[in-house]
Amino acid sequence: MSTASKLKRRMNADSVLLGFFAVIVFVVLAQLWWSLAQDKQQTLVSERANGLVAARILEEHAAQTLQDGVQKLDNVASAMSTMAADDSSIHQLLQAYDLQDSRFIKALQYVDLSGNSWITSPDYPAHQVNIKDRKYIQYLLAHPGHTQPVIGRPYQSSYDSQLVLPLARNMYDMEHRHMGIISTDIRLSYFANVYAKVAKESNAMLSLIADEGYVIVRSPFEARYVDRDIAAYPVMQSLARMPQEGDFEDASLLDDEFSRLYTYRKVAGFALTMLYGRDFDSILSDYYSRMEKRILFTASVLLLFCMMIWILRSQIRKLRQSEAALRNTEFQFSEIFQRSPVPLLLINVDKWSIDAINDACLNLFGYQRQQVIGLMHIKLFDFWYDNSQRLGFVRRLMKDQHVEDYEAKFRRIDGQCITCLVSARIYDTGSDAERMFIMTQKDITLQRQIEQQMQDLNTQLEQRVASRTVKLEHSNAELAEALSTLKKMQSELIRSEKLASLGSLVAGIAHELNTPIGNSVMVASTLQDETQRLLKEVQGGKVSRGSFDTFLGQMGFGTDVLMRSLTRAADLIRSFKHVAVDQSNDMRRQFDLREVLDEIILTSAPLYQKTLFSLEKNLEDGIKMDSFPGAIGQVLTNLISNSITHGFDKRSTGKMQLRVARSVGEMVSLSFDDDGIGISAAHLKKVFDPFFTTKLGQGGSGLGMNIVYNLVTEVLGGSIDILSQPGQGTHITIVLPIVAPEPLARAQAQA
Repeated sequence: MSTASKLKRRMNADSVLLGFFAVIVFVVLAQLWWSLAQDKQQTLVSERANGLVAARILEEHAAQTLQDGVQKLDNVASAMSTMAADDSSIHQLLQAYDLQDSRFIKALQYVDLSGNSWITSPDYPAHQVNIKDRKYIQYLLAHPGHTQPVIGRPYQSSYDSQLVLPLARNMYDMEHRHMGIISTDIRLSYFANVYAKVAKESNAMLSLIADEGYVIVRSPFEARYVDRDIAAYPVMQSLARMPQEGDFEDASLLDDEFSRLYTYRKVAGFALTMLYGRDFDSILSDYYSRMEKRILFTASVLLLFCMMIWILRSQIRKLRQSEAALRNTEFQFSEIFQRSPVPLLLINVDKWSIDAINDACLNLFGYQRQQVIGLMHIKLFDFWYDNSQRLGFVRRLMKDQHVEDYEAKFRRIDGQCITCLVSARIYDTGSDAERMFIMTQKDITLQRQIEQQMQDLNTQLEQRVASRTVKLEHSNAELAEALSTLKKMQSELIRSEKLASLGSLVAGIAHELNTPIGNSVMVASTLQDETQRLLKEVQGGKVSRGSFDTFLGQMGFGTDVLMRSLTRAADLIRSFKHVAVDQSNDMRRQFDLREVLDEIILTSAPLYQKTLFSLEKNLEDGIKMDSFPGAIGQVLTNLISNSITHGFDKRSTGKMQLRVARSVGEMVSLSFDDDGIGISAAHLKKVFDPFFTTKLGQGGSGLGMNIVYNLVTEVLGGSIDILSQPGQGTHITIVLPIVAPEPLARAQAQA
């Protein structure tokens, strides 16, 4: 092996080792980053859980304190309702209750209906003040029927300036008449002392706030925060929509200079919320300490790993040198060469003599080992069947130092010619050693014979394919002609279906016109007789005023009946004319959807008018469309006919509904329902297939719903959907664009 090859191999090994080292470093750093992220996330999760526990405990404390205050008010109110309603009795009762629960109850006060308050407190002598200007007092006085306790806004007591939270309720006498208000003041210092202990232990900010948007108490306690309006803070607006308990992050609540993680819980039974917040620096202080330790530990591990890699690289280099020396001395005589199933020859380039040959090569050519070892180039050339192939092989080997899959023919010892793929490579055994090349021969004689046979078979196969292709083309031509005939038949059937529908429409209109025209003829003949009678009386000079008045009355009644009958006939003819013109051509125009549908329903009425079937409509006004009214009329007529023929089969009554409304975007939705027998799941999949009908041989062509589908999707550029179950009627939804697409746009959309 040359020095350049050894150097290249050594560089490749170093690159692999360096890559391995880089992967290990990346994995270690990635694991460090992942563990730190998990640790931080777990720390925040733990903080949220601990914060919720603290918020629950503090909320329970606040709720219990307020409930105790409510209980005290209820007891006083209950006692007052059974006693005389005079000031002396009330004052005595208040003094009897004011010493109870003095640890958080500041005072008890009775407020009469004029807003005058009589206050008793263990901290100050009883006295009177007027407090009717306080909002919670005003509310209770204005709502005497309100029986629930009301929390007022915190304030400073007038006699010792202590901050208190008022809690009041209405009270009534034995006749349940409103006799005033009983109120108690709860010391805010009681809450502040409890919150201060919790805040000191956890370096937290605690606050009890009202849902109306003001602060009741905050710890660390500062008087300036009491009764502070915070309704404008965004978090207050979000808090009202949040669940009973949870957490959020905020950096501006109560002018806080820290970004905090707040956990909260709403106080049960009161419009209050307990907040427990800690700044992120305090929360993550232990995490930062652990992070520093982990980074130091990881750095130490990486340094130790670098030292191990350096030692390993030195040892690998020594092993590589020993391995190279061993391979150079033992390569020619290795077991791999001799036991290889591939024929191998080791040839001296300078002498062109065979230095080694394995058993597979001997078996291939039929020689014995002693017959070929040491053969000089003259006899070596006898292996080659074609001398020109040998010269080509040698030139390529000398030029490229290697040859891959060179096809050549060789001669066995018995004279048999074989075809082989030859590969060879020159290698250098050392600086002073002779050059050698190793050559392999892969016998492909059988493979070439098989390939020749396959080539012959392919030629025969191509001839058969060409023959069958001609037959197939002839069959395809016959099928194309049959398909063309089938399409013509389908077009004729569709045209017949449309003409049949129009004929049914004409018959119905003719039947409908019979009544108003018959009435008109009858009235006209009656008027003619009356006119002749009056004329005879005039000619005979026997006309009386009464006879003339009778004639005028009959004329007025007759002309009224005549005008209504002729107007009805004119409406039918006009609607029929519009519908018939629209259905007989594919003209596109602008129209009012409701007017077109009313005309279609009017002309379709003969289909069900003499039956117990009915059609209800709910059509939105003002929908102007640029589309094909004839196609819409054909669709609606087919749906009505289909419901009567199939939906109400073997039924005497039935109801159809048509609803039209604007849809999303520039679209309009048409819903057609009936309460008929419905459609089975097996038939529902085939409703829109051409020639599918459940009345085969009974007048059904199976093209009605197929025409509906083609008109909706191809002409009108919309979509149709049908829902049905046996016994539950049928619901059809059609969505159409207000402006129908042009034919080219429809074709591209379908493609």
